[in-house]
Amino acid sequence: MSRALLALVTLLLALTVSGCAELAGGAGSEQARTTSGKTAKADPAPKPTKPPLRVADLVGEDGRLTVLILGSDYREGIVGERTDAIIVASVNPRSGRVAMVSLPRDTVNVPIAPGVVYSGRINSLYWDHERATGKAKPALKKVKRDLSYAFGVEIDYYALVEFDGLIRLINSIGGIDVTLKEALADPTMHIGKNGLKLKAGERELDGRKALAFSRSRHTDSDYDRSRRQHQVLTAAAQKVRKRGNDQLGALVEVARKKLVTDMPLRAAPALLELAGVANLDKVKSVVLEPGRYARELTGTYTIAPKVLEQQKLFDRIMKPVD
Repeated sequence: MSRALLALVTLLLALTVSGCAELAGGAGSEQARTTSGKTAKADPAPKPTKPPLRVADLVGEDGRLTVLILGSDYREGIVGERTDAIIVASVNPRSGRVAMVSLPRDTVNVPIAPGVVYSGRINSLYWDHERATGKAKPALKKVKRDLSYAFGVEIDYYALVEFDGLIRLINSIGGIDVTLKEALADPTMHIGKNGLKLKAGERELDGRKALAFSRSRHTDSDYDRSRRQHQVLTAAAQKVRKRGNDQLGALVEVARKKLVTDMPLRAAPALLELAGVANLDKVKSVVLEPGRYARELTGTYTIAPKVLEQQKLFDRIMKPVD
């Protein structure tokens, strides 16, 4: 998403945005990028011919709906693509409880298959797969598989959004409202004359400010940035719900063009039903930062996962539905 987002896209935003986009006739159309950095127009999505899926059809064997949300730093003219936001979001359709877990971008030595450890920074995993496959969706499918293994959790779908996509998604819903416990000033963010400057308290953010807010890390830490990404996604989902489906035409159009996801077209009714029961006021939000869930290595923010502790966390907050 955030990039990261969105980054973007939450189970929160992905549930609501994808559901609305699919009701309009197309899940985010893939911009299948080649390793040269050029954009290749994807084939048009086929029209659904089967009946809509139910919630029971959409959830995994664990009874939950779990989505991998990736925020990409892809921009025209730049070769290479990192997913600086990596978020696993999950909802229990019975209780409505929502959990979000962020894997920091500079995590290394992540186990991605039996006997296989990805030694590079985890934000490069998608780019490595994309270079090998030449297209976005096969690469995203591999990332989903790899992180399902790493966390010991069933990830059902993926959703990827780029910088421009997050800006447009946020603008299409009229911006978002966030609450800052303390002021945030980051002159490295290219916004206005003096960079990003936000006072403490409730603040309204447009797309550019929301992106800067979710990317900033030079005044605190990468882990605080991850928490802000959660805040942006939750605020966006709350705003979408507040506006209602009849006012989301612009969001639908942006989602169709800017969101890359493997959620099927027929999932729209089930997605909207899940979005309706999701408790957005009590989201369990965790960043896999040093301490309990990771250990610091040499180098700024470089960390290695405590695999068993991370898997215990997922077992606890994303446990199967009884």
